[in-house]
Amino acid sequence: MLAILLLAASAGSEAATVLLRRPIPLLPEAAARLNQVHAGKDPRMWQLVVFGFAHCKDVCPASLANLSMLVKAGTAERIRLSGIFVTIDPDRDTDATLSQYIKAFGTDLGYLRLEGEELERFKAAFSVETAFYTKNAGNMLNYQVDHSTTAFLIDPAGNIRVIFDALTDSTDIEDLFRRNRTLFES
Repeated sequence: MLAILLLAASAGSEAATVLLRRPIPLLPEAAARLNQVHAGKDPRMWQLVVFGFAHCKDVCPASLANLSMLVKAGTAERIRLSGIFVTIDPDRDTDATLSQYIKAFGTDLGYLRLEGEELERFKAAFSVETAFYTKNAGNMLNYQVDHSTTAFLIDPAGNIRVIFDALTDSTDIEDLFRRNRTLFES
């Protein structure tokens, strides 16, 4: 169902924020991994989730800047909100690299680094696809990765409530924070 929604959202020439009428529950494993990022914090916290990689030159920094701005906007509206950057390139994105990388975008952001099959299952839970170019035994450092800019707003119960484009839909999400207070009270 999530794949169909993402395909429909990407089929148009413009990105569209999708407020789901019926939330899509995450698999328990995926929800648990997200909750580990901000362990010990308020369990009623909403989470903004984006996927990317630290070696990205343009899309990922813009996505993270928007994510940081949205966390601040949500907080200003008294929404318990955190941001999570999920790396799709754990071979280059070490914990040290990710920790330093996200600090540049704000203290309310965390990261998630998974590897192998666990990463593949996690990406599948969100219908996130990636493509690695020229990554091979002779080139393990200077390859390129393509991925979507789809972002997700997850409720405290581990349900996807909103799907949006991390690059283009930040004002729609800010608007949602201001105008749809009942969503965040549920």
